[in-house]
Amino acid sequence: MNGEDIPKALRVLEESSLRAMAAALPVCVPAPRHEWLAERWRAALAAEATSTEAVEPGPEFEEAYAALGFPPAMAALHRVTLDRLPDLVADRVTLPGLFDVAALAAYQDNVFTRYLNGVAADVLSGSRDVLELGGGEGFATAALLPVVKGKYLFTDVSRVFTVAAAERYRGRAGFTTAVLDMDQDFGAQGVTAATAVFAGNALHNAAHLGRTLRRIRGVLEPGGKLVFTESSHENHALLTSMAFLLSAPGGKLRPGTADRRGGAPFLDESGWRAELAAAGFTLETVLPEPDSPLAVAGQRLFVAVATDEIPPDWSPAKVLAHLERTGAEHAVLPASTLRELPDHPAALLADLPRLRRIESTGWLTDTEADAVRETFGVEVVRHTAPEVRVDVAAAGAAADRALAHIDLPAAVDAVQDFGRTALLSMLNVLRPVLGRPEDEILAGTTGHRRLLKRWLDVLKAEGLLTEDHQPVPDPAEYSDEALESAWQRARRAWLDTVGSAGTVDYAMANARKLPELLAGREQAVNLLFPEGRTDLAAALYRENVTGRYQHHAVSALAAGIAAGRRVRILEVGAGTGATTDHVLPALDDVEYVYTDVSAYFLDQAKERLGGDPRVHFGRFDIDAPIAEQGFSPESFDVVIGGGVLNAAQDTDASVARLTELLVPGGWLLLTEPTVEEFWVLTSQAFLMTDAADDRAENRASFLTLAQWNAVLDRAGLVRAEGLPAAGHPLEVLGHRVFAARKPRLPA
Repeated sequence: MNGEDIPKALRVLEESSLRAMAAALPVCVPAPRHEWLAERWRAALAAEATSTEAVEPGPEFEEAYAALGFPPAMAALHRVTLDRLPDLVADRVTLPGLFDVAALAAYQDNVFTRYLNGVAADVLSGSRDVLELGGGEGFATAALLPVVKGKYLFTDVSRVFTVAAAERYRGRAGFTTAVLDMDQDFGAQGVTAATAVFAGNALHNAAHLGRTLRRIRGVLEPGGKLVFTESSHENHALLTSMAFLLSAPGGKLRPGTADRRGGAPFLDESGWRAELAAAGFTLETVLPEPDSPLAVAGQRLFVAVATDEIPPDWSPAKVLAHLERTGAEHAVLPASTLRELPDHPAALLADLPRLRRIESTGWLTDTEADAVRETFGVEVVRHTAPEVRVDVAAAGAAADRALAHIDLPAAVDAVQDFGRTALLSMLNVLRPVLGRPEDEILAGTTGHRRLLKRWLDVLKAEGLLTEDHQPVPDPAEYSDEALESAWQRARRAWLDTVGSAGTVDYAMANARKLPELLAGREQAVNLLFPEGRTDLAAALYRENVTGRYQHHAVSALAAGIAAGRRVRILEVGAGTGATTDHVLPALDDVEYVYTDVSAYFLDQAKERLGGDPRVHFGRFDIDAPIAEQGFSPESFDVVIGGGVLNAAQDTDASVARLTELLVPGGWLLLTEPTVEEFWVLTSQAFLMTDAADDRAENRASFLTLAQWNAVLDRAGLVRAEGLPAAGHPLEVLGHRVFAARKPRLPA
């Protein structure tokens, strides 16, 4: 093929696609799940002047696809999609409704993917244990399998593809198949190890690239290879054909919404470098070369290596040569080697433009770490924390002693009755639309559709609403009068058990304002902070029985970790200081960094705690990278989060950031709800942003206990037993204390 033919053929497809976009947009209303695609069309059209007249492509269309090595089925498919764009973007038809699996797979068979699959085969030649992700129709498998000498595990999220592959290669020794979801824990799906991983145009389907890359890193030994092909940018032909498959089903988040892609379907090369480095990989190769005719389409092959630890017997010269040759961004080095590097004659001559971070596996003094930092201009991470265990049972006993004056079973009954009253308040406000289809019910709100959907889910799950939205209780149970009596009973029960009722008063005020909150005529923040005061918010976090238990338990855990040594503690989302007020008095030799995302809370904390020389203040956003906020990795012995991570957009990403802040051997102490709190759904939930993690699946406010344990496991933390212990009266309420340790590297 002449190198000039490729850009010419691509331009034919691009121009045909632009004309089809321009003609479709004025005559259709994009479905919500395809609105992102319509935005991409508008951006493409704004960049290039294009007629809005619908023009059917001529024979040059098929000629262009043939020139690019596609089978005739791809040209036929794209011609149909161009003609049906208004119907497709309005979701009146779908690609799977128009074409069978074989036709949809035609886009994978072209000159670009054949070249890249061939290079991937060269890279993986001789490998003895390969895991393929998203194998699909098996175009890449056919290229790779002949050169792999050992086991080959073919996986896909669809059983259709795994069954077909098993039949196709049933005679090949060592070939097996499995259904594997890249968005779920690999180990839980039976995949635990591989020497190499291959993904052919599959990773962009991951809901969150960072999490999926960390899962892949988890199955690879140091030095193992991740080889994958991906688009490095979108094009107009894709946006009018296969991109419709990237739109998520209604109510679910589209892949890339919450990761580095920021809603775009693909990452560019620099984005891949950053994501791979963050997941523990060093990017070795990107092909084709920029000046290759094959580069113009944006299809790339990436070869990354799982970061390995450099052996302690390597000389400084060998270490520097290795880092220079591999272009490493992250290196794990013995402390003994690091001490020698700055003074080695080759140090100043080493060409290490990509090196960003050096991790020490042993003790370095401040002077030694500074010397490495200044010589190479890198971040230095030291592993210096002593091994500290926590006595969870003792912490639980301390919390029980602090609550000895409270009748815990009665308090639990009060909380559960309080929750049912909130459920009845939902029914009360929905009275005019009960029995109607979901779309009509959701029409009653603009900015809180996801929350209202969650109400419907919960009411059904609790047996208060039928599947067709008919109320189960007698209307007299949730009338205005009945609810007023129920709220007053809840208030008395709280006063009788915990001695105060600020939480009930707050929930009752919200329940009375539910019509205005749903309609957007009232803002939930005004109810939580009336007249700008924080006394009500402070009461919510201090008076309830679960909060009291958690504060005392975390205080005991932190005191045990800090016993006999100086520690540095970071509290994130400190807010009104409910956790701080219990933890600080239990500590002696400590540097305590009190942070929140709100300057208002920080200003108030400075007034209360500014006279304590142990306490420092700073802003910290759990949804932002730590480097952007002026925080250094591995700089805290303990990180505490009291009921803050349920506000994270992506819990995995936020926990990964907090883990990054911990020194090896350091502890993460968290308190979080793990069951739905019905009163929160009628109050604070109006302030919560939509989550992009496991909560998005069913619109839940909180992760379950199992999901929390999985988050901590994925972060590489070692979990201690949680609190309250099994059989404890408070266990049923689902408020948990988590203690998890960051593992130490060998010295």
